[in-house]
Amino acid sequence: MRAYIFPVILLFSALLSSTVSAQTIQGQIVTMDGGQILPGVTVHNIYTGETLNSDEKGNFSITASQGQLVEFSKPGYRIQRVRIPQGHLPVFKVNLETMIAPVTAVTGAAPDYETDSQRYYQLYKHELEFEKLTGLKAIQHPFSALSKRNQEIWAFQDNFKSSQQQKYIDYNFNTKLVAQLTGLQGDSADAYVRMFRPTYEQLRSMNEYTRLLYVKRTVAIYRERGIRARMAPSRSAR
Repeated sequence: MRAYIFPVILLFSALLSSTVSAQTIQGQIVTMDGGQILPGVTVHNIYTGETLNSDEKGNFSITASQGQLVEFSKPGYRIQRVRIPQGHLPVFKVNLETMIAPVTAVTGAAPDYETDSQRYYQLYKHELEFEKLTGLKAIQHPFSALSKRNQEIWAFQDNFKSSQQQKYIDYNFNTKLVAQLTGLQGDSADAYVRMFRPTYEQLRSMNEYTRLLYVKRTVAIYRERGIRARMAPSRSAR
């Protein structure tokens, strides 16, 4: 029994470190309309400050960890900011959209969640529709089932749904919305959004009216109890 403990610990440690540590993201940048390669795109990790340019074939390689934001920018194109999802991607694909008209403030965000979700599905369509080998198929094709590249794709498939759910919350419960409804600004709005952030299931169950009631009720708690609400937001929100 003891002979198995040390390998298991090593395996768990390896899995844990691969999840939380930085990884090298390699990919290619192309135009959204036509898929033409884009050299000279500035690639910037907002968290670490690392900055580089895509090569003549639109390829890039940058270090980033799960949850970090990487920004892609080039004159004449809308800025694209991508949050690194959980799970290693064999190929990281980025589409830049041509800027049709001058824009004073460009964030690269889609106008709504559904548009954003469809855009990312198309971006990773090949990986998301890649057949997952389980059960009898895994036994029939053992080399494919144990392939490191295939396992990375399947891990990405498993985590894509979770990342999209978090993005749904970001689109429907954010500081801009809170500011419009309550007048909270700056650090106060940021703190409130972090403390009273609903789950995906909670938010999906709300219509526009009940969502408004939720914001008004929790903001009242935030303002009334001050530091106590900040110490235990989950209990206060119930």
